[in-house]
Amino acid sequence: MSDSKIAVIDGGRLEVNRAFIPLLESNGLATFKALMSHPGHAVAKCAIKERNTVRLDLETEGGEKKSFFLKRYAPPAVGDRLKAYLSLKRPDPGARQEWHAMWTFMQLGLPGPLPVAWGQDDKNSLVLSEGVSHVMRLSEWAERNFGEGSHRNTQAIPAKHRIIEEVANIVARMHSAGLHHQDLYLCHFLCGSEQGCLPLTLIDLQRVERHRRLSGRWQVKDLAQLHFSSAQHITRQDIRRFWKVYNSIYHTGRRITPLWHSILRKSERIRRHTFKHQL
Repeated sequence: MSDSKIAVIDGGRLEVNRAFIPLLESNGLATFKALMSHPGHAVAKCAIKERNTVRLDLETEGGEKKSFFLKRYAPPAVGDRLKAYLSLKRPDPGARQEWHAMWTFMQLGLPGPLPVAWGQDDKNSLVLSEGVSHVMRLSEWAERNFGEGSHRNTQAIPAKHRIIEEVANIVARMHSAGLHHQDLYLCHFLCGSEQGCLPLTLIDLQRVERHRRLSGRWQVKDLAQLHFSSAQHITRQDIRRFWKVYNSIYHTGRRITPLWHSILRKSERIRRHTFKHQL
């Protein structure tokens, strides 16, 4: 990210995208404490142990309301800190990791949320992003048109083909840049339109990591998550369509057949884990 685009304020507790400083100041949210204590205008996602997400509807200079999403993170768990130390890594707050991931996506031209601010104190951390304009999640679109409980919508097939090609394009570009998502399920792609679904935006970047070169392990994990969440909606022809686009962008040098078998094995492990823990 460019330092010229970021301001450090509130005694170093908050880093802010300079373009949003006037908005935060006019809404009384230009400090870490103000953001951390804000009740939110709506719960965006059910709180889990590690974090909670709320929607903020902030007033712009023109008097309009604009949506933002605020994620607040608890300190890393003991197990996560130990895992980081054993890997010779510093245990990073999830908020900072997501903040860097959003800027990286922007720089690479990948479709992700726009970063607004991130900060931390001695215990907690937070990240604020601009709301993504969308009509539904890709998982919902797929279920509506090609799910087991719905009639197969043949009119949506051309749109489905374009979506598959765009997902392949996004994932291949991400992998080419050494990035892996770690939660690459259909539900994390947001649809920009109801009929054609495009453009897509990939969200929940808190576990995104970047490597000089992406290992086969992370490639398989991402693609297995994508396969698991889409398997009931796609055909063999759809899979071939995905691979044609993916391989034209991301050249790993790996043979497709053993890679595909690794993806299927990992996808099955995800399925068993999901069923066992009723996720």
